[in-house]
Amino acid sequence: MRIALASNPCAGHGRHTDAAELARVGLVRRGHDVLVVTADSYNATREAATALLEHHELDALVVVGGDGMVHLGLDVVALTDIPLGIVAVGTGNDVARYYGLPARDVDASLDVIDAALRDRHVVNADAIHVTRPDGTPVAPEHEWCMSTVSTGVEAAVNARANALVWPHGEARYTVAVFGELARLRPYGYRVRTDSGTWEGGALILTAANTRYFGGGMDLVPDASTTDGLLEVVRLDPMSRPGLLRLLSKVFTGAHIGHPAVHIERTRAVVIEALEREGLSLPPHPMADGEPLTTLPLRVEAVPSAVRVLVPAPAAQDADA
Repeated sequence: MRIALASNPCAGHGRHTDAAELARVGLVRRGHDVLVVTADSYNATREAATALLEHHELDALVVVGGDGMVHLGLDVVALTDIPLGIVAVGTGNDVARYYGLPARDVDASLDVIDAALRDRHVVNADAIHVTRPDGTPVAPEHEWCMSTVSTGVEAAVNARANALVWPHGEARYTVAVFGELARLRPYGYRVRTDSGTWEGGALILTAANTRYFGGGMDLVPDASTTDGLLEVVRLDPMSRPGLLRLLSKVFTGAHIGHPAVHIERTRAVVIEALEREGLSLPPHPMADGEPLTTLPLRVEAVPSAVRVLVPAPAAQDADA
């Protein structure tokens, strides 16, 4: 089978280059024809992958990296028949975690991809589509998201974690949380969902398609990529000690039911910044661990927007 293999040598501070070469060699060893896609930046890699799909018949696009590379891959194959394979070697690997894919194990990831292609283990998954509130398109690199669109302190933590060179892995998010606590202040929002409009202050405001965030935080345990809905998570303002106590529960999903945590299912949500005394303007939004574009935004769940290569049990569970 002919596979496009995409990686970004600048991602992960350059740590993914060796993994990409291991993936190339491993796919060839498994009998596949591999077309390598790489460039010196995220956007250049996305453009090269898009051009490759336009000029070649492909059986799959495989991305090597973290959730940011999944974001890139989705942007390339959304609304096409080309399935997306994931070799998860990033910091958070939250999309891989959701689908039960191996993390930081190139050979095991290739085994899953190879078996999924041969035996057609594919999930037709929802994806997040982003526009301006009036439907005006955003830049192409910001149009599609797989996991979450974050606009509160979780986005600020994500941006800080991306800038850190130490520690590696999920611990980076923990360090970033403490870095953001010093300037913690509620953000102002106007939020419109299928059920109506809310406005006021919040610390966290995320539209989630999958359940995990920030390297394994079980933000929305009931989230599904096959229900055509988003989960909008909002956290009321609280003290720094209160936030720390609550965040310690998020890894196990024990925050669900807390009176300050609000979750609403909706097909689409419009998020705007609200200027009000005592409230800060929200930080720059993040999507799948990557910088998005500025508010205001309309975020919508698009059913069956991407075909994801998964282990056989996950495919069976999703189709049940």
